[in-house]
Amino acid sequence: MKSLKNLSSMRELIKAVSEDLNVDRNEAELVVAALINRPRFELYMRNSIDEQERVMLRSRIAQLKNGMPIEYVTNRVQFRNYTLKIFHGVFIPRMETEYFIELIPGMLPNAPRKILEIGTGCGAISIALADLYHDAEILATDISGSAIQNSRENIIALKMESQISIVRCDLYEGIKDKFDLIISNPPYIPSERMQMLPESVREFEPLTAIDGGKQGIEFIKRVILEGRGHLADAGVIALEIDEDSIDSLKVFLATQNIGSFMFCKDPCNKQRFLFLGAINEKS
Repeated sequence: MKSLKNLSSMRELIKAVSEDLNVDRNEAELVVAALINRPRFELYMRNSIDEQERVMLRSRIAQLKNGMPIEYVTNRVQFRNYTLKIFHGVFIPRMETEYFIELIPGMLPNAPRKILEIGTGCGAISIALADLYHDAEILATDISGSAIQNSRENIIALKMESQISIVRCDLYEGIKDKFDLIISNPPYIPSERMQMLPESVREFEPLTAIDGGKQGIEFIKRVILEGRGHLADAGVIALEIDEDSIDSLKVFLATQNIGSFMFCKDPCNKQRFLFLGAINEKS
C-alpha cells in the first residue's frame, strides 16, 4: 500500500485501500468508515487525514491484510439496532442470526416471560430479545470467561442488566428454572468441514463455538435432551443449525419421539433454524 505519510486526502486514502484490498470504491469507503468509526456520508466532509488517524489506520489496515475480521480490528459489531463491543476470540454474530430473531415472535404461542440463551457470546441474541420482550426475564450463559465479560460489558452499556442476568456455566449446569424460550446459536459445523472454513474464521474466531462434532449435531442434541427438563409447558426450543445436518437431526428427533418440530430457511434459502415444542400452529 502507498505509504500513509504520502496520502494527503481521504480520497487518496480510499483509492489506496481499494487497490490494496482489491475491493471497489464503495466497499473501500465502507471499510475506511468502519476503521475510523465515522459515518460513510461524513468521509469527505473533512477531506484531510490527521497524524493520529494515519497511525491508527496503518495498524488496522495491516491487521485486515493479515486476515483479521474487521469486527476484531474495530472491536465493534453491528447487530440489528445495536453497535456492540466484540472481544477478540468471541464468536462474531452473523446476519443469519439477525433473521433468526425476526422469526421468533411468529413461532411462539405467547410472549415469553422467561428466556434462556445458551452460548451468549457477546450477548447479541439476549440483547435483541430484551428489545423485543421488555417484560421478559433473560438468563444468558456461556462456558467462556471472555464471552461472559464481553456480554456483561454490552449489557451494562445498554442498561439492560436489570432484565438480563449472566452466568458462566456449561449448558444447564446449576440452572433450576423452567423457561418459555430456550435459544442457542450452538457449534454446528461438522468437524470434517472445519478446514474448509475461511482463514479469517479458522485463524481468529473461537473454534469451540463452531465445531459441532462429527455430524455437527453433538451440541444440539445435548441442548434438546437436557433442555426438556427446563422447558415450560408451552415452551419452545429455538436453534441455529447446519443445512447438511438435517437428515441426521431428523433421525435423532425420531428416536427421541419428538413430534412437534419445524425447520425454517434463512434469507439465502438454506435450512438454517430448528424450532421444537409448542410451536405456533399459524407459523
